[in-house]
Amino acid sequence: MHLNQLQGTELTASPATALPVPPASLHTAGASQGRDQQAPRRRILFTKLGSFSYFNDKLHEQLSVHFPDHDIEVFDVKEYVKQRYGVAALNLLIEMMTYGPSVLTDRAQLHAFFFKTPFIFRLLSAAITRIFAPRAREFDFSIQTQGIFSGRIPGRPHLIYTDYTFMDNLIEPEPDRRLFRSKTYLRCESALFRQADGIATTGSFVERTLVEHYGCDQSRVRTVHIGANVDIVPSKTTVGRYATNHILFVGVEWKRKGGPALVEAFIEVARKFPDARLTIVGCSPDVSHPQIAVVGQVPRDLVAPYFEAASVFCLPSIIEPLGIAVIEASLFRLPVIATQIRGFLETVTDGETGILIPPNDTAALAAAMRHLFLNPSLGQQMGLAGFERNRTRFDWNQVGKQLHEMACGVVPGLTAAAGAPPLPSVRFTP
Repeated sequence: MHLNQLQGTELTASPATALPVPPASLHTAGASQGRDQQAPRRRILFTKLGSFSYFNDKLHEQLSVHFPDHDIEVFDVKEYVKQRYGVAALNLLIEMMTYGPSVLTDRAQLHAFFFKTPFIFRLLSAAITRIFAPRAREFDFSIQTQGIFSGRIPGRPHLIYTDYTFMDNLIEPEPDRRLFRSKTYLRCESALFRQADGIATTGSFVERTLVEHYGCDQSRVRTVHIGANVDIVPSKTTVGRYATNHILFVGVEWKRKGGPALVEAFIEVARKFPDARLTIVGCSPDVSHPQIAVVGQVPRDLVAPYFEAASVFCLPSIIEPLGIAVIEASLFRLPVIATQIRGFLETVTDGETGILIPPNDTAALAAAMRHLFLNPSLGQQMGLAGFERNRTRFDWNQVGKQLHEMACGVVPGLTAAAGAPPLPSVRFTP
């Protein structure tokens, strides 16, 4: 299916309603002191939406490492919008009118659809142009994550790094049809991808979608994967660890990650396995059961002990672009139970590193739990196989190297050696 086949209705507004953009102010972390004033450093513009589950933080680190002779100037569209209350209020109305009142049912949906209106797409794109176009010559290129605005500077090469497109939803087992109500937004996203000088994706399924459904040139799209947000450390791999019958779930969006189905399946299994435990990390669902522990959100550097204490990792998502938590679980040598959806097909090998089951199939989920509980040696085998498969396949340093190669292919004269120590970055404060 192509974009021109989609139907829908929408309400849009002109970005001319945006508040005036204030003069840009730059804060440097000692980057400019003592430098030769006649030889200004080269710059890269990095536009992003918040931290995005540490994805953007890791990318920022890699840009600093692999482009050591550049200052990385960061523009966070989330911070930009937060300071403009009138714009935010108007876009909330447009969001509800475009995608329906169901977006108000929980905070995660409200946030996700907020940045999927044509109004906010155009407003943010126009703001980036107004702020940075007058300084275009300072930048060698620009790079953005995701496709919810255009971070392109006129006349400069532009790269995109993404794990998602709207059209990816067409191949989900349970696609969210609300996403296709705004044909204007889809046209904005399509134009962004087709005009990019290079697109890096976290998975081959996104690469295929960009080529087959958006008409992007295959030569400009490359799968570079993604890295984990945990360090590789020694983990216990004796059979005894995998015999503890301890399920771990890590995720923020409880419903999208299949949390309700997980609890239902676990309660069924727990009737025959009184020593079984389920630990929920990252969110706080209203669950009460003597064998279930709800931890809630924890700092990133405190998540590792939960992986180390578990015997099985379970993430039965309904929709999942990639599932970085699955990659992290494999680095702790855990077998994985996940669903047969696009993201996990790239991170889990069914029968070798884990078990893939249909989404929202509590019977299959319960059967997978019982199978690993009764066969701890199989869990051990899967955990070790997952570690060997993913420890080099999903590595942030490799991502950085490939992005450097892509940039060298579109930026004239860019030959800086990769791998040098990072230098201070420059952050834009709207």
